[in-house]
Amino acid sequence: MPNYRHGIATTRDTSINVDPAVAQYGIQCIIGTAPVNTLADPSKAVNKPIACYSMAEFESNFGKTSDYESYTLSQAAYMAFKKFAVGPIICINVLDPSVLAHKTAVAAVEKDIVDGKVIEAVEGIILSSVVITKTDDTAVPESVTVEGVTTINYLKSIDGEGNLVIAPTSDGALAGATKLKLAYAKLNPSGVTAADIIGGLSANNVRTGIELVDEVYNTTGLIPFILLAPKFSENTAVAAALEAKAQLAGDLTNGIAIVDIESAETTNYENVYAKKQAMALSTRWVVPCWPMVKVDGRKFSMSTVVATLLQSICVENNGVPADSPDNRLARIQAVCLADGTELHMTTKEVNDYLNAYGINSCVYIAGWKFWGGNTAAYPEDTDPNDRFVKCVMVSNYLEDRFKTEYLSSIGRTGSVKRIQSVVSNYNIALNALNGTTLAGAEVVFNSTENPMSEILEGRFKFHTRYADFTPIVYIENAFTWDSSILEAAFEGGE
Repeated sequence: MPNYRHGIATTRDTSINVDPAVAQYGIQCIIGTAPVNTLADPSKAVNKPIACYSMAEFESNFGKTSDYESYTLSQAAYMAFKKFAVGPIICINVLDPSVLAHKTAVAAVEKDIVDGKVIEAVEGIILSSVVITKTDDTAVPESVTVEGVTTINYLKSIDGEGNLVIAPTSDGALAGATKLKLAYAKLNPSGVTAADIIGGLSANNVRTGIELVDEVYNTTGLIPFILLAPKFSENTAVAAALEAKAQLAGDLTNGIAIVDIESAETTNYENVYAKKQAMALSTRWVVPCWPMVKVDGRKFSMSTVVATLLQSICVENNGVPADSPDNRLARIQAVCLADGTELHMTTKEVNDYLNAYGINSCVYIAGWKFWGGNTAAYPEDTDPNDRFVKCVMVSNYLEDRFKTEYLSSIGRTGSVKRIQSVVSNYNIALNALNGTTLAGAEVVFNSTENPMSEILEGRFKFHTRYADFTPIVYIENAFTWDSSILEAAFEGGE
C-alpha cells in the first residue's frame, strides 16, 4: 500500500533546543572525530583544542552530520547541547583529510544531471577533492579565467543532509549536458587509529591527540575537567593515556577520565569485570562504563552520556560537583550492545556484576537512570576519596580551583599580607561549600610547615583539611510486624 500523504501533520523533536547553561568548572574535553569535510578549510579543525558553547558553534567549527556513530565529537556535542543543554565543551578532532588512511578515494562514475544538478548521497565527501569530467573524460575545472573574464562551470556544495551537490551553470562547460563523471575522496573515520587518538609530541614540539589536553587551559582558559574519547577508549592504550592525562594536565590541573568497555565481544555482563581487569582499569582517575546506549534511535558510547551527566551536575551547582551521578536520569532510550541488541538488566544484575566491581551502567527505574558512582579503584580501594566518583571530582575541583585562582601569586612579593589574603580568600570559598558539598574545610598557613630556610628559597606551603559528604549507596529500613500493637488497638477499643 502506498504511503499517500494528504493533509497536515507535525513532528516532535525529543531533544532539548535551548541555550545551554554554562559553568566555569566541570567542563568536558573530548578527543575524537568530526565531519570536517563540510568546512571551507578542514585543516583549521584538525588537532586543535576548540571550545564550543552551542551546537551551532560546534557545527561551525567541526561540521555537521547525522552519523553520530562515526563522528564521535558530534555524538558528544549532541548529548551536551541537545539532550542536557550544558556547555561549554572542548573538542579535539584528529580526523585529518590530509592523512591517506583517513580518507577513501572513489573512482569516477557517470552521473545523470537531474533538474539541473547532481546529488551524491554519500557522507563525508571532501569538497576540495571533487573532480568533474565530461563523459568523454575531458576535465572540467570549477571555473576558468580567459583574458580577465571568469566563467563558472559548476557550483559544488554540501547540503544540510551531508550530500554533495553539483550544479552546472547555464553558460559553463557543462551547459546542455545530461551526464557528467564524478570522482572524489571521502572521509574514512574508521581509518582513525588508537595512535591517532593518543597522539604525541613531535620533534618540532607540535602536540596531537590526547597530548593536546596539555594546551587546553593555556589556549582556552578552560580546565579540562572531564576527559573522554568515545568509542576509542575501548582500546587499552587510549584508556591509559586518558588516565595519565587526568592525573595532571598541562602540569597544572587534575581531571577524571570516562572510558568505555567494549560490548562487541564482551556481550555478557558476567564477563565485564574480567575485561576491566584486562584493560588494567584500577585507579581513582578512571570511571569505566558498559555497554553502549541508544539515544534518539542512534547508538552512542556510554561515556558520552556519563560525561555529560557529570558536567550537568556541575552546571546545576555553579561549577561545583556537589552530587553523585548515581540514580539520575540518563536521557537515553535503551541500553545496547555494539551490534544494537538491547539489554534488559535488572538492578540486582547491574549491582552484582558491574557496580560491585567499579563498573557503571544504566538501569530502567521509572525511566533510564545512570546506576553506579564508583571509580575503577573499587572494590580493591574502598577509601571514599578514591572510590566515589563524586568525592574524586570534589577533590579535583578544590585543587584545581586553588591552583588556577592563585597561580597569579607566583612571582609576586611573599609578604605576610599576601599570605593572609590567600588564606582568607580561600577559606571564604571553602565556607561557601560547608554544609552542602563539604562537611567542613579550612586552609591554614602553619609556621611549622614553613621554616625560614624554605621561605628564603621562595617556597610557601599551605595546608587544607576538608571532608565532603559521601553519597548514599544503600538504605535499609527494618519492618517488624508487632502483634502487641494489634492487641493494644483492641484493648483501647474496649
